[in-house]
Amino acid sequence: MSAGGDEVRYLLLGPVAVTGPTGPVRLGGPKQRAVLASLLLRANQVVSDDQLVRLVWGKQTPANARGQLQIYVSGLRKLLGRSTIVRRPPGYLIEVAPGELDLAVFSATVDQAVGDLAAGLTERASERLRTALALWRGPALGGAPESIVEREGPSLEEQRLAAFEHFFDAELAMGRAAQLAGDLHRLVREHPYRERLCWQLMLALHRTGRTSEALAAYTDIRLRLATELGIDPGSRLQELHQRILRGDDCAELVARPGGAAPEPATASGTTAPDATSTSTTAPGEEVRPAELPHDVRGFVGRERELATLSQPGDESIPDIWVISGMAGVGKTALAVHWAHLARDRFPDAQLYVDLRGFDADHPPLTPAAALSQLLRALGTDPRRIPAEVDAQARLYRSVLAGQRVLLVLDNARGADQVRPLLPGGGPATVLVTSRDRLGDLVARDGARALALGVLPAADAHDLLADVLGAHRVAAEPEATRELARRCGQLPLALRIAAANISANPNTSIAAGLAELVADGLLAGLAVDGAATSSVAAALMVSYESLPTDLRRLFRRLGLFPGCEFTAHTAAALDNTTVAEANRRLRTLAAANLLEQHAAHTYRFHDLVRLFAAARAIDEDTGTDRDIARERLFAAPPAPACSSGA
Repeated sequence: MSAGGDEVRYLLLGPVAVTGPTGPVRLGGPKQRAVLASLLLRANQVVSDDQLVRLVWGKQTPANARGQLQIYVSGLRKLLGRSTIVRRPPGYLIEVAPGELDLAVFSATVDQAVGDLAAGLTERASERLRTALALWRGPALGGAPESIVEREGPSLEEQRLAAFEHFFDAELAMGRAAQLAGDLHRLVREHPYRERLCWQLMLALHRTGRTSEALAAYTDIRLRLATELGIDPGSRLQELHQRILRGDDCAELVARPGGAAPEPATASGTTAPDATSTSTTAPGEEVRPAELPHDVRGFVGRERELATLSQPGDESIPDIWVISGMAGVGKTALAVHWAHLARDRFPDAQLYVDLRGFDADHPPLTPAAALSQLLRALGTDPRRIPAEVDAQARLYRSVLAGQRVLLVLDNARGADQVRPLLPGGGPATVLVTSRDRLGDLVARDGARALALGVLPAADAHDLLADVLGAHRVAAEPEATRELARRCGQLPLALRIAAANISANPNTSIAAGLAELVADGLLAGLAVDGAATSSVAAALMVSYESLPTDLRRLFRRLGLFPGCEFTAHTAAALDNTTVAEANRRLRTLAAANLLEQHAAHTYRFHDLVRLFAAARAIDEDTGTDRDIARERLFAAPPAPACSSGA
């Protein structure tokens, strides 16, 4: 039966299911359910074929996975209606209306309840949260394969637990501690490291006269954290423990929405926040975020780039840098390393956000989500953060005004994702890393461009020496040089190859190199036991970000036997005009999938050429490849370029 109609419901919070106007829809087996769940988890967004394959099959991907995927999608279209799941290169999109997906209804209801809590409307918040939690019919994604449950289930379970915690906040604020102990005991047993649940359990027990049990609960979590993780409970839990030991009845404690520290209640029993405040910190306490990831061990080279980033700028305006380069060239490593070297220049805050612009498993971070993350890091009360991105950006710029702040915006997809996150003025420095050149940010926002290429030969040698050991490299200089050459002096490739060789200290570099190329160089440039940590996987993310016409040209160029090509070459291979081919080549170069060698000449990095050729073999028919080659050989030679062209 088809689910088409006004009463369709998609269910993920429990066994994966669909109900239509006449009742449940009979779905197929686990793989079909996994395809449906993967699309629904990203409802109204395009999910690429490769991402669907990873979600549905995990590491056990069959050779004909794409063909099977098409079969499952075709079956779902018959069940749900052909217009429900649409083909949008490079994947598929499921169209879901408001109210049709239980996960979306759950999330929206919880968000409304959190707003009610912030406004002191605890009764209404409690009712909304009861409604939201009632949507759960069991563990999420039931009936789907382990590959998708293991990847997506923890995030959904985290949302369920957060909703429970908000519910307990509301109930505690209304003095209903007696009814909560059973559920809190059960959840603490299931999630023994979750300190917020333990805080709520201790408070509920203490308020109902079960103080000894409250103290025992604290002892349990303290011992567990010390024994298994080697850490102490957080300050909030320790403070509550001390108050209970002192005999404080803790009657005035209520929990802040979002799990922030407890605060005194007003006479009405609810918090009365200052509507003009933007901070959650106590009087006199300053928030000085230091969020930089750990520095890169064995960072080599890049002296010119480090010196360029250190050039003094005009302190009246933010200093914005766009560090761009191909996948695996070391953009993040450079940004983080320089940030650590310069962090003393930014005493007010060192902020870091992964924008997930080129992430195989997650959609890009929205400006609203990034601004919320930054505002929280800067000490802004979550309840004060507006919902609209423009209002968030205004508040963010106000908070940063006049401060010496370093902001690393890593892995950006485009200028529109970055622009709302830029400080408004003052002595701030922003480092943006991206596989795209982000020319719009340079043109419109005054950013300075820093293009990152592969390592010089000497630095590539030093990187290999750092990973493999200087003595091994010195003993095999020719093999080391050949290893660096085969890796195209690309830092990611060098580190992967060296890591695999160093895993066996009895293997020579020459033997490791032979093993690296035995089954194909790209296949060898993958971390042993972690296929997703590979050069090919990194390039795949860049490739999948391209529109259909650019992906086709990219594959066609992989068929070209020469080292360098022009727009005339590309036009012949792709059966298009020279002008259109030139535009597409410039776009591929801006995405750092091509190198512009001269004014009219382009070339691949060696590893990118191998990847493009592999994509052509995997995605194009032999006939299509032969026709493209025939067009190339039949095309007239390109005219010589004038010096003024």
